Amino acid sequence: MSTDESRAVSRPPQAEAQSAECVPRAHRLALAEVAVGLPAAAWGMRRRNVGWAAVGAVLMVHGVLELSYETVFPRD
Repeated sequence: MSTDESRAVSRPPQAEAQSAECVPRAHRLALAEVAVGLPAAAWGMRRRNVGWAAVGAVLMVHGVLELSYETVFPRD
């Protein structure tokens, strides 16, 4: 028995229902990336620092792409 199968067996039935209702972990991470990227980009633009602006832009773009992934490839 693999570890995934043992985890599925040991989970109580209400745990699966609760996990389906809440926001997936990937979405929370994507929102956090956008939330951190926006001030970092603003900081870089205000200080005229290309490094901080680039870091903020990369975080924002990655977060937005991750959020839009489920729209492009919906779950079955």
